[in-house]
Amino acid sequence: MKTLHGCLAACILLASCAQDAEQPTAHAVSRIAPPKPKPAPMPYPLETCLVTDDDLDEMDERVSTVHRGQTFEFCCKPCLAKFKKHPEKYAAIFSSKQ
Repeated sequence: MKTLHGCLAACILLASCAQDAEQPTAHAVSRIAPPKPKPAPMPYPLETCLVTDDDLDEMDERVSTVHRGQTFEFCCKPCLAKFKKHPEKYAAIFSSKQ
């Protein structure tokens, strides 16, 4: 009988220990900061294609991309491909035109 009481007491103790195992509290959860949203890219201020210098309003196939937080617009997909090959070159051209 003593063995039964000892086993029962051990089971109760073990069961109570398992329930206390690191349950996150509301306080602990509230300390986790949500991720900061990415800032919106800067709009493209020029009215011409960065590669060909053609007027963007006259083009049917206007495309754009974002590079280092700045939006760049182009008159066509081939110009976008040229930009993607040498983005730093065209970013420097963009900076000189502003």
